[in-house]
Amino acid sequence: MSPLDHLASLLRTGTEEGSRALAVSTEIDDVLRRIRERAKGSARETFSEDQQLDAVRRFWQSQEIASFRDAYLLSWGLCLPHKPSAPCVLEDRPRLEAVLDGVDSWSERPSAFRRCYQGLAKSYFTYDAFGNNTPSTARNNWKLLREYLHDKNALIKDRQVNPDWVATAIDNRQLFGENPCAPYVDELLRGDASAIDHLCEELGIAKASWFLRELVLAQIRGATQLSDKQFKGLLPRMLELLANNDVLRDRGLVMLLDRYVKVPGMHLQQNLRDWSVLWWGNPWLPSNETRWGGVVPEARSMVSDWLKLEFIETFFTKLAEDGMADRRRMEFWKHYVKAIDHIEFALGSTARNARDRDFVVLRKKMEGLICHLDASGSNNAFIMRMGDLVAVEFSGMGNALYGYDARRTVPFDTAEPLRLPQYEHNSLKQKNRSILWLSHQDGINGWSKWEQMFDAKLREEFGIKPQTVATRVVRPSSPPHSAQHPENLPPHREQLAVESAGAGVPRHYNRFALNKLTHRLGLRIEDRTPKGGSLWVLTDDSDRQVAEILSTWGFQHKAGKGWWR
Repeated sequence: MSPLDHLASLLRTGTEEGSRALAVSTEIDDVLRRIRERAKGSARETFSEDQQLDAVRRFWQSQEIASFRDAYLLSWGLCLPHKPSAPCVLEDRPRLEAVLDGVDSWSERPSAFRRCYQGLAKSYFTYDAFGNNTPSTARNNWKLLREYLHDKNALIKDRQVNPDWVATAIDNRQLFGENPCAPYVDELLRGDASAIDHLCEELGIAKASWFLRELVLAQIRGATQLSDKQFKGLLPRMLELLANNDVLRDRGLVMLLDRYVKVPGMHLQQNLRDWSVLWWGNPWLPSNETRWGGVVPEARSMVSDWLKLEFIETFFTKLAEDGMADRRRMEFWKHYVKAIDHIEFALGSTARNARDRDFVVLRKKMEGLICHLDASGSNNAFIMRMGDLVAVEFSGMGNALYGYDARRTVPFDTAEPLRLPQYEHNSLKQKNRSILWLSHQDGINGWSKWEQMFDAKLREEFGIKPQTVATRVVRPSSPPHSAQHPENLPPHREQLAVESAGAGVPRHYNRFALNKLTHRLGLRIEDRTPKGGSLWVLTDDSDRQVAEILSTWGFQHKAGKGWWR
């Protein structure tokens, strides 16, 4: 074989080996990544909490920092109590200053200083300086730490290779300023949380950090400063933020309610109504006064009206007899929502015991307003307080409206089981003791529609008007059921009583006119007609004009008792 052929044979073997496919391996990528991290100094040296605590305990006794390792461990352990129920370094001013001085001695060596700086930043984001129970001294110490992180921020950057978090800390120096959350609000309101996610990842900000909590409030505060349209568009998302944060809920909800009440029209915002009632309870119940005390009165009234509207709609639809909606009654009472001071629901067995989700949710929302109605089936009652009038509507079609004088003893107690049959104990239907009894019937008493009749009676006899807050009349100081005769009044009041007694009195008797007369004069009625007896007005015949009216109406006088018919 010639030398040339020999060389060719040798080369042939090498070319054959080189033509084979190399095996693919990712191990080299991991090796390269670790090398890069080590070169940049980003690989975090991990120390356990026990090691940090050991350093804290030693420092607490000596108040000396003997080595860089101590400075490093103390930077990360500022929030660790040196023993159970004891203060941490951050809550002790002299010790905190000693740690900062110890860390500061490494400030000319960026690679070492930034490792301590990273621990200080972690402690800064961990300690809850905004907590209700945080001492003012501790809050001031936390501010000192914040100022240190802000002032020393540039010293963590080396001329050589730097960890990624260094650039993040320097670019976001405002995190260590007076308003750490402000720069990120606009992006968050636009729905972009990428910057915050990056911050938390790079700087090790835990989910429990005060920063993320305060960021929620900053968003809400920012939303309240936008236009009405923008605010309303963001409102559902702001409520979702609060739904996931019990600590911030009250503060955030106050801001949202106080802002929404300034929106023209204050149209129903269902989410705002439902969440606020769920978190704070019924806005007009005295037991919830404290929880609702932080909002402006107009906001509380707004939610009250929304809730009353919902209750009115619910009663005349879902709680109506056999599920047949009574929309005329519903629409009528919706106009009086501002006049209604208080609402109670007397629920029959079906509504009290129903297990389907709608009824369960409804009863939860009505908590504190439900009374026991001793009645079967779909019988329910709706009790409204409007100024001096307690009005009762019933779910069943064909039932009249009963009205009672709230200034006197209402003839039923909602704390006890209520009943429907007339004249039974604690019945809601006691016509003889009512001051108002109105039938939902068109074409009676000169009115084409019952709504017109109801409106007139409420307006004329009780001063109750649609979309107007009802007023209460101060009750006279006389005994509850005693007659107050004109001759016993001062001259100016005597004339007033006589004039009011005869004002607008019809020539022919009707029960409405009698109720109106006795209500004005404080007289008591006893109606025994259901048991075959007479109708009595308990007063004497000393008032000439009253005597004349009752005589005209067919009443007869019995000395020592009153007038009967």
